[in-house]
Amino acid sequence: MDLGDKMTIDQFKDNLEPYYHNLDHIVENLIHPVVSKPEFKCFEACSSKIKAIWYIKNRIEDLDTQYKRYLSLCISENALDKLSLIKNEDLGEDYDSYFPFFEAVEFENLLSQGKACLDCFSKAIGSVYGESPNNIDKLINVLKSKPKDSKISKLLSFIQRSDRLRGVIIDPKTHKKTHKKTSIRDLITHRQKIDILFAIHTDTKTGNYILSDGALLNMRHPSICRFPNYLVTNISDRVWFLLLGMIENCFKVLFDGINTTASKNE
Repeated sequence: MDLGDKMTIDQFKDNLEPYYHNLDHIVENLIHPVVSKPEFKCFEACSSKIKAIWYIKNRIEDLDTQYKRYLSLCISENALDKLSLIKNEDLGEDYDSYFPFFEAVEFENLLSQGKACLDCFSKAIGSVYGESPNNIDKLINVLKSKPKDSKISKLLSFIQRSDRLRGVIIDPKTHKKTHKKTSIRDLITHRQKIDILFAIHTDTKTGNYILSDGALLNMRHPSICRFPNYLVTNISDRVWFLLLGMIENCFKVLFDGINTTASKNE
């Protein structure tokens, strides 16, 4: 086997076998030897779902680029009649919108995987304390009910960063006097199709068409919280980044330095 063949195999491996050196090390070398098989399944699921979210995030970015090129080409060749455009009252009378179906499918997949990852994470961390919380809020309550020590404090500190996912994959906290809000994931999973769009704006002075910088989440729904950035690629990247950081940090807090010579799996 020459070097060229070996490089081809390595390229296949990189493309088809996703890995995170740090997270894989923590899960396989620090956690696997010291937890029971049933408990390990939740930790393993977190690692697997993070990789799935990374894959879907990249797929969304690729589709976003393809849709933008397609729409730009239609604009430059004055072929908007080939597009299924709709007038969008939420944006204004000078705007048309285009629905990127395949990107919407992947965005819904990412939000569902993100919530599932968070639920597996909650069960995994809870199992260390003899509990089985099935969502992040219940996990927080479990940790707060335990005698406070440095590990509990660090876990809560890292988990509190998940508040940046409220309104996206976690239902936001609402006050009794305010209108009940829901997460984007909950809205599209149980109530309606995902509402994302490319906005095409007609410049009233020049008559030129201006295309949005990417697919946008329509934030006009009264049950959705407002965000500083509505780009689908930005929201997807945030879900992946926050989940990966929280999982790695919390797993290290619990298992780094534990003697792994004795295995509970044996």
